[in-house]
Amino acid sequence: MFPGRFLLIVALGLLAGCAKPVALPDVVVSAASKEDFTRFNADLGQRFPPEQLQAFDTAVQELQLDAMHRDIATAAGREADMLAAVNGQTVHAVTLLGWQARKARFLRELAEITRMLEHDLRQAAKAPPSDSLARRIGSEKEVSAKLQASLAETDRRLAGLLSRPN
Repeated sequence: MFPGRFLLIVALGLLAGCAKPVALPDVVVSAASKEDFTRFNADLGQRFPPEQLQAFDTAVQELQLDAMHRDIATAAGREADMLAAVNGQTVHAVTLLGWQARKARFLRELAEITRMLEHDLRQAAKAPPSDSLARRIGSEKEVSAKLQASLAETDRRLAGLLSRPN
């Protein structure tokens, strides 16, 4: 009877070794603490190539930036806020949440630069603009164009994330 049990254990071991690994989007984030999230990230780095983790890493950073926008003043506070938001979520859900925060940030920044540009254009329309005003208008237009391009890219990423079947 011993050889039969041994074969059964070996067979189960082989089957377990052949189990399909969890796809990155379906991995559940472990972030009960800073240390827990650090271990989780290290494990992800061992299991997946950096290019597959870029969108997730960006999302985590955006969630911390969003905390700053919500007036969470300290870096530790922003990190704690992010950890609370991501713990127990899938990588896909965290990535979606972070990229939505990114879009909101770009929309806020675009609104602010547009307000500044419109003000400076009104100033320039009143009288010939000074060199500094002309440079500032040029700079504001450049920043606005970059933000619009970043917003368009973010919208493309979000569309891809939203089209993923759950």
